[in-house]
Amino acid sequence: MGNTKNTVLLIDDSATNNLLLQVAFEQNGFAVEVAYSGKEALKILSKKHIDAVLLDLMMPGMSGFDVLESIRGNKNTEKLPVIIVSADNEEADAEKALSMGADFFFEKPLKLSEIVEKVRSYIA
Repeated sequence: MGNTKNTVLLIDDSATNNLLLQVAFEQNGFAVEVAYSGKEALKILSKKHIDAVLLDLMMPGMSGFDVLESIRGNKNTEKLPVIIVSADNEEADAEKALSMGADFFFEKPLKLSEIVEKVRSYIA
């Protein structure tokens, strides 16, 4: 099997959340990059090929909305699937994220198998 693995970028300031998602994706054959801040995520996106992004909204410094805006505003990443993964279950935030170009919105607590399948559906 000489196929290159699809790479998912996890962006969350919580090491626990990133680790849970990283294990779930790696067990399902994905390569994983991890960023703990928006600034770190944008640096990774500028240097590496990423197939999909999982993005938390509530982070210190650059919020997930800021990161989403940067991704959608860059011609190299504007079509990248971005899935929001947030503990903030405010309907207004979900609507805002989707209107800004997010592809999907998951609320925490996460159902890991659903997230893996959703990402797979976007990059298949």
